[in-house]
Amino acid sequence: MSGMPFEVYIYNTIRRNYPAQDGWIIDEQPTLINGSRPDFIVSRRKSIVVIDAKDKAELAMDDIYQIDRYGQQCKARSAVIYVANDTEIPEDVKSYANELGIRIIRTQWRA
Repeated sequence: MSGMPFEVYIYNTIRRNYPAQDGWIIDEQPTLINGSRPDFIVSRRKSIVVIDAKDKAELAMDDIYQIDRYGQQCKARSAVIYVANDTEIPEDVKSYANELGIRIIRTQWRA
């Protein structure tokens, strides 16, 4: 683990959703071909999920662009952004994420 508190916090949630006994492998902060580093890549056979953890006051459109680029780079079948409980998610950011099929999941971090 990288030691970033929010990433450590969501790791257990990711592991619960993608269990090792089902063949899921969690790769933390892998370096992609273009040099970028998503927080997590979860894979099993040909299924790839890119996951980012955002512990910030407000989710921005750049966060959506970023995870979309990650997903394209690693040919992910889905993308997920975990946010803290108190993170603001503007409507336009939420709508654009929905258009791209990016799930935004609110956690109980700082609830």
